[in-house]
Amino acid sequence: MFSKYANFIVVIIISALLAVALFLSGLQIWLVFTIIMLFTFILTMGYPFYIIYRSKSLKLIDRYLANHRNKPIFSYAYALAHGTDKEIHDSLNKILKSYPHAEVQDVYNANLLVFQKDWRRLIETSKKMTTTFYRDYYAGIGYTMSNNKEKSSESLSKVRTPWMVHSLKAIIALKQGQKDAFQTEATLATRNAVGMQRYVTHYMLKRMAEGVFSTKEV
Repeated sequence: MFSKYANFIVVIIISALLAVALFLSGLQIWLVFTIIMLFTFILTMGYPFYIIYRSKSLKLIDRYLANHRNKPIFSYAYALAHGTDKEIHDSLNKILKSYPHAEVQDVYNANLLVFQKDWRRLIETSKKMTTTFYRDYYAGIGYTMSNNKEKSSESLSKVRTPWMVHSLKAIIALKQGQKDAFQTEATLATRNAVGMQRYVTHYMLKRMAEGVFSTKEV
């Protein structure tokens, strides 16, 4: 909370100093006002947009999420890195209750099933996803959890998004006990994602390595 106020104060101070400098340079009042408004918009809206959708810095994203954990989606992402299993489950349930949009429901319900280790429902849910972009990815996770190598490979062959391809390869390697392959693919999955997707991908795979999967046959 303090960080939010501190950032707001910094924006005001910088904007005030810029306004003074522009006035002293002889610019007209309307032009100064326009520049200040544009500058303030970039700092208050553009920077958060960059962090959420374009940043490649996990530390920068982590600091942003720490200050905005009151929002369910940010709370979930932050819990992946710092929370307990219960906090992850609770944050996912809050998202499902708060956002009725089909894509949100598809993705976060699937994530909840992953952490509940319910591969049967995950496979069935993936078949009913309205957003086909995620269908084969989550089906592949479900089949990997069930140790159905043929079906998981089939799902992998249909995935096209680079971070998803490497993420699913990492999960398959993890299930098969191939630690080196898992680390390689997990690194590539993180590297091919940006913004919050990079953060979530990195820590979700890390969580999986810590116990979502067993390397034993099921």
